[in-house]
Amino acid sequence: MVDHLDYDFVKLEKKWQERWEKNKVFVAVDDSKKPKFYVLEMFPYPSGTGLHMGHAWNYTIGDIIARFKRMRGFNVLHPMGYDSLGLPAENAAIKAGEHPADYNSKSIPNFTRQMKEIGLSYDWSRTFSTEDSKYYKWDQWIFLQMLDRGLAYRKKAPVNWCSK
Repeated sequence: MVDHLDYDFVKLEKKWQERWEKNKVFVAVDDSKKPKFYVLEMFPYPSGTGLHMGHAWNYTIGDIIARFKRMRGFNVLHPMGYDSLGLPAENAAIKAGEHPADYNSKSIPNFTRQMKEIGLSYDWSRTFSTEDSKYYKWDQWIFLQMLDRGLAYRKKAPVNWCSK
């Protein structure tokens, strides 16, 4: 019988995480003949010092689904991104007395490190942040498409806003 107190979990986890990364186990291949499956959880706001139990709960559920589908023979795309333009991220930067871009440049790598340490099965080659122009240019493009089709328009309406 193995005594769990003598078991080096950190060493074992590190070994397997390095093997997964080296072998690109969680990278979705574009030309795969396998059926495709997409898993996406809500992107975290990089607004704190790191992950909390709510993050672990949410991302573990998506991870279980992604792993199950991989085991069933699917080509699973499971990306991760960061909602760095959301109010929680902006407010955290203001509270810290930093520019949001500077705050995010420190916070996002910390979140990523923690998610990797947990062993979540994301395709890390597809990670992005909503503050990246390669991402938000598509928000701008779709808005212009809606505007051209009359689906977006100006109208007087009450607006909630902050005077800060």
